[in-house]
Amino acid sequence: MEIELLTPTRTPSVKRITFEAYLDSLTEESKGDLFDGVLYMQTPPSDAHEEIFGFLFDILRNYVLEKKFGVVRGSRTAIRFAEEHGTQPDIVFISNSRHHLIYPYYIDGAPEVVVEILSPSTRKFDRGKKTALYAENGVLEYWQVDPEDQTAKFLRNNDGVWAPMPVGDDGIFHSEAISGFWLNVQWLFTEEPLSGLKIVPTILAGNKKNE
Repeated sequence: MEIELLTPTRTPSVKRITFEAYLDSLTEESKGDLFDGVLYMQTPPSDAHEEIFGFLFDILRNYVLEKKFGVVRGSRTAIRFAEEHGTQPDIVFISNSRHHLIYPYYIDGAPEVVVEILSPSTRKFDRGKKTALYAENGVLEYWQVDPEDQTAKFLRNNDGVWAPMPVGDDGIFHSEAISGFWLNVQWLFTEEPLSGLKIVPTILAGNKKNE
């Protein structure tokens, strides 16, 4: 099911809601985003989406825990950007310095890192409205992973404007928002799933070599 984007000149056929009502509409089984007060529900994720999510969440969470940098949250975490704007990214990283933004049922403001794993129903939002929303509100890095094309794009926020972050010829990406964290992009698209518990020591070992 494709999500329809509303143009500024078109009056939506659904009632606009607040962020509080948006939270009330979500369940543990559902996922959606709020743009301009309009709720857009997402379709269930594909198997490829879930494989990538599980692996990336595992290595990010365990790396951040080991380093005591902050917290990593998954795809049911809602983020409030304004009374009429809220999203549920696949993965977010919130540093210790922004820990005050975390409330029991949502995050009130921008995490340092947002990860979206694209799907046919969310691709336009993830590359369009969400890209602008995250830049305007101070997300430092935005990672877009496309299971269908088996590609990953990494963006750095420069005063509200996204700039591409490089992936080396060896396929390695180095985060700036999560100190010392690096990722071999091909790990995301292997035929046989990789164990995050085995990968994290590799990341930590590579980090120590560069210290």
